[in-house]
Amino acid sequence: MRSPAAFATLVALVFLPLTGMPAPAPPDLPPVLPWLARPGAAAMLWLFHAVDPPPALHQAAVLLLHAAACLLFAQLISRLFSSRAALIASLIYALHPLQAETLAVTATAAALPGIVLLLASLHLHLDGRGRAALIVALLAVLFEPAAAVIPPVFLLVARATPLARSLVGVSAAGGAVWLAAFVASRAEAAASWPWLGVFTLRSLFVFFFPLGLTPWPDLHAAPWQAAMAALAVAAAVWAAMVGARRTAAGAWMLAAIALLMSVYFLPADTGRPLMALPLLALAPSAALALEQVDVRLTAIYIAVLALLSFTYARQWQDPVALRMEAVRLAPDRVEPQLALAPLLPPAQALELLVEARRKWPRDSRVAVETGHAFLRGGRPREAMAEFDDALAASPRNAAALAGRAAAWLALGEADAAREEVRRALALAPCSVSARVMAVRLGEVLPDARCAFTRAQQRVLAEAIWRR
Repeated sequence: MRSPAAFATLVALVFLPLTGMPAPAPPDLPPVLPWLARPGAAAMLWLFHAVDPPPALHQAAVLLLHAAACLLFAQLISRLFSSRAALIASLIYALHPLQAETLAVTATAAALPGIVLLLASLHLHLDGRGRAALIVALLAVLFEPAAAVIPPVFLLVARATPLARSLVGVSAAGGAVWLAAFVASRAEAAASWPWLGVFTLRSLFVFFFPLGLTPWPDLHAAPWQAAMAALAVAAAVWAAMVGARRTAAGAWMLAAIALLMSVYFLPADTGRPLMALPLLALAPSAALALEQVDVRLTAIYIAVLALLSFTYARQWQDPVALRMEAVRLAPDRVEPQLALAPLLPPAQALELLVEARRKWPRDSRVAVETGHAFLRGGRPREAMAEFDDALAASPRNAAALAGRAAAWLALGEADAAREEVRRALALAPCSVSARVMAVRLGEVLPDARCAFTRAQQRVLAEAIWRR
């Protein structure tokens, strides 16, 4: 990489719209940080919640981390590839639209230091500084366990080069950590393995054709479709293994599938795999193919990727538009609809949620959100019925009890509202919505140790001030 500053600037400019993202609404409960699985990422998330920087400053820091990872990757790949292939791989990795979600979602962005540290560790190993490299690699795994598969990836593709010998030790350690992480997540793997083939095929497709990206992809399919997808992935693995004996492209594709398995079974956040890791192998695989293509076509492809990334990053600036697109692309998933409903006017939210109730009649989350939409529309009796339905499906639903309290208060029944709030706080003493209702009703808050974020503390302080 002849001009690192220009490269980093290009990366920042493509994803610059992410710095205009609004701050997300605070959750009802304090976030559960993955101290055991990802202590490094948990520490970063705790610091973020404690400091609560302005959204633009937070995203600027994330962009700097991404630029650092891209520079380290470009320098590393240049030791394996020709200058043209290395440049193509570096640009694809840095500018791919799949990076936008990694940078936009706080939980996945907290794993970015793991990628930076792992790439730095590989550089240290190649420079003969084995002890320092091992320490840095261990720090990296604290941020993202799936990053442990990166050293074996580079050993796989560098096995016929002088670099291979220096990668053996760190690759063995990385493989051991990778297997240990899989053993620790065996319960999640047992529940989600039927959709691995669908996820892998979708990921490969959106890598080469990054259209219709959504934060909530619908991975569920009929059993026969999941089985066919698994067979297709098995065929791709076999072809990659055969090709790896002759070409580096096959080795990179095999490594990419291994990374996709890693992030699928070890997601950085529920339903949000860290796609920046598989891109470390997918980008070189694409670069080896594009190296044989006319340079003008390659330039057009990379320019289209950059334009799509800029467009997708701008979409994250508008939460309503982003979630509407997610509902359109994943109509059979409830999560996009639950995320969209609070952002819509009551009448539109109810129209969306009534349809959701038809699809998921026993989902208490839909009933609770429908009740809140009725409350916002000034219809507390209808809201009460929805909260009752939620409690029928989930009797210990503190959010439904807090909603019933709000409905009783809107009906002028303060005593009934207090009773509901007490029940809600008994079940979830750290529920922000229940505590806000308790403040409004003059109730004494329970003495519970709640790891509230700074944003949640502001919501509670505002409720006290208004009282």
